[in-house]
Amino acid sequence: MIEPRIYRAAFVPAVVAVVLVMFSLESSPRPLPQGLAADVLFDGRQASATARQLVAAARDRRAGTAGDRALAGRVRTTLAARGFAVEVDRFERDGKRLVNVIGRRAGKSRRQIVVLAARDASGVPDAAGSAADTAALIELSRVFEGRPSRKTLVLASVDGSTLGHVGAQRLAERLDSSDLVDGVLVTSDLGAGSKEAPSIVSWSNDATRAGIGLQRTVAESLRQELSRPAAGTGPAGQLARLSFPIGIGAQGALLEAGYDTVRIAGAGEVGDTGKSEPGAIDEDRLGGLGRATLRTVTALDQGGRPAHGPRAYVTAVSQVVPGLVLTLLGLTLILPALVASVDALARARRRRRAVFPWLRWLGGGALAFAIGLGLAHLLAVVGATPD
Repeated sequence: MIEPRIYRAAFVPAVVAVVLVMFSLESSPRPLPQGLAADVLFDGRQASATARQLVAAARDRRAGTAGDRALAGRVRTTLAARGFAVEVDRFERDGKRLVNVIGRRAGKSRRQIVVLAARDASGVPDAAGSAADTAALIELSRVFEGRPSRKTLVLASVDGSTLGHVGAQRLAERLDSSDLVDGVLVTSDLGAGSKEAPSIVSWSNDATRAGIGLQRTVAESLRQELSRPAAGTGPAGQLARLSFPIGIGAQGALLEAGYDTVRIAGAGEVGDTGKSEPGAIDEDRLGGLGRATLRTVTALDQGGRPAHGPRAYVTAVSQVVPGLVLTLLGLTLILPALVASVDALARARRRRRAVFPWLRWLGGGALAFAIGLGLAHLLAVVGATPD
């Protein structure tokens, strides 16, 4: 029989941890003040027309194709004509020739704002996805043509989003220090017609998340332009994501590199626009999401750096719980089960009960998972799995 006093005593650290969690609650950092109304600046109809032109010029724009490279040339020419200093970064991945196009326009300050859109298509013709996102990037360049800004603006058309977001990783290597970049906005599937609210994706491949200040600034921009809040993740979902971190999208690569990044996703965290035709582009949604992106850029330009908050955290209503205290709470909740297991094992041994056959049984059950994990790592090492 398990000694209940030992088991109860093992809960004392968990009680202390719960008290610590209660005293660790802090208010969420405030969003940056919104800038000027963007309705008269970002033209959704023009962006939709540009997206259709891009599809007509090259239906197949998958990574490394001739259409992908031709579109890179068009983006380069357009950005250069609108006063951006353009850098063309050519590289290879999986035998495909890829191109990043990076346009920079200097402001009064060295501090930077980055807007990123994947140019390569996930399918054919991907009109509401990569074509609409690239068209929105082009429209932003038109908006800022001849318009002064306090901070340096970087517009990046990246390649290889379907190859493990290698273009975003490559961009992270070429950007200035994260201390000089006040925020990175990634756009995806802006032209997708959907009844669901757009998502603000803030997850990385570890416990790191985008800053709360940047997220709230984007959320306020979306609310003002679309008249409804963006889709969010509840506390339970956030805890699950912290336990099993997976950062789907280019924002994951940039967060991992230390840049405060969020993704404005028009079709949810995992979009499915690969086969969308030009007729599927939702002009109103593209215009609304484009204006929300412009609003956020303007807020970042006119304000300071958004407050980040803890590196890892869970939000509930208007309160923030740091990830560190949640980790401590989790460990202290494991402690009673661990103590009870050790006590039960010791008692069984003293009574000469057979223990090791059951340990072998448990080990055999865990071995299958260990073999599967080892095989997955082996396949990744030899290059037999996608990035």
